[in-house]
Amino acid sequence: MTTILLVAVGGALAALLQFVFSFAITSRRRLSALNLMACAALGLVFAIDPPDALRSVVGVGFLASVAPMAALASVTIGLARQRRYRSAATFFAANVVGGIAAAMFGFLAWKSGVTLYYKIV
Repeated sequence: MTTILLVAVGGALAALLQFVFSFAITSRRRLSALNLMACAALGLVFAIDPPDALRSVVGVGFLASVAPMAALASVTIGLARQRRYRSAATFFAANVVGGIAAAMFGFLAWKSGVTLYYKIV
């Protein structure tokens, strides 16, 4: 039950931040950059393997919620309504594939850094 509440708190904070971002971010590039940074940070959080409470609030609650997939879908639908199908498909595919790659980069960057540290020391 505690984990559910922690995820809810992190999600609530992310929802407030997402509300602010929805008015501040008008460029598709900035939206993509925010999504990729959130995905990389999410991969980093899971690589660090923090305690369950911190992972619930930061990883699952906040970062997974702040990655603006709803905004990506909204922009993609807007492009499709303008009959810019190629742009819509490219934008959506780039953000989905890029998000997965960024999460893996965050995860692998931490793991390889730790491995390198232990080999040097």
